[in-house]
Amino acid sequence: MNNQKGFTLIELLIVMLFVCIVVTFVWNAIKFSSCDFESNYKCEVVHGAGIIIPPLSIITVWFDDDNQ
Repeated sequence: MNNQKGFTLIELLIVMLFVCIVVTFVWNAIKFSSCDFESNYKCEVVHGAGIIIPPLSIITVWFDDDNQ
């Protein structure tokens, strides 16, 4: 019988990845809401893709929004 206390390394990595995806998804949604939704829809397309496919938000969150 295994009397393990605490988490294994794999479980910790899964939790850390989940937290990373959730945080970047929320930040990406904030950046998406700050887009101007006018011509040159680069901001809307990039951040919208991160909202539709949540793991993609880890990458799309680093793109600038229209305010800069």
